[in-house]
Amino acid sequence: MLRKLLIAVVLGGASTIACGKDLGIQNGEQIVAIGDSITQAGGYLRNIDTVFAKQYPDMQIPKIINTGISGQKAEDLIGRFERDVVSKKPAIVTIDIGINDVWHRLNQPHDEKILEAYKTNVGKMVEAAQAAGIRVVLCTPTVIQEDAAHDGNKRLALYCDAIKQLAAEKKCLLADLNGSFMQAIANKPAEAKGNRLTSDGVHMNAAGDWLMAEGILTALGVPPEKIEAAKN
Repeated sequence: MLRKLLIAVVLGGASTIACGKDLGIQNGEQIVAIGDSITQAGGYLRNIDTVFAKQYPDMQIPKIINTGISGQKAEDLIGRFERDVVSKKPAIVTIDIGINDVWHRLNQPHDEKILEAYKTNVGKMVEAAQAAGIRVVLCTPTVIQEDAAHDGNKRLALYCDAIKQLAAEKKCLLADLNGSFMQAIANKPAEAKGNRLTSDGVHMNAAGDWLMAEGILTALGVPPEKIEAAKN
């Protein structure tokens, strides 16, 4: 049932997302992923590697370089972006950050200055990548508790809007992961109890890792049937 639910989720949600005709990655191109503990855990990145290895073996896409660090926010990533991304000279970088920017501050009122600083820091990372010829996939931050009405998710929506705006302004690919998670939560059967996508409301379980991977792969133009076939 859960698998059918995840297959039915509509991924993406921005005009910058590739339609699946042409891949947004070429033979042998390296991807670097930067983010927080969700990236550091690496489940969704391993799934992306699996899809490329099984469905596009002739392209010889190397395994993704994982530079996620637990607990970090956008303000932390900007300080190491040159070392952990630009210096590795990848073709593509995925930037997935924002959960801790909200989650770690839920005991404080929302602050527009912090939101603006978040957008500025992510924008600086995009600019640094593009100046080095690195293509950018921006990811909207996923979820804080599997409840759309949770205050964390209400605040997170503002950070997702900032990412969408940056993707449009700076012509990045967009993986609207938050949109995918919100839709999966909305489609959850009324009788279903507990978390279905995360282990603790934030960190991914196997289903959540696949939902993240699907969002990024879709942004790179990988057709859904190839993603699904790689799961078997």
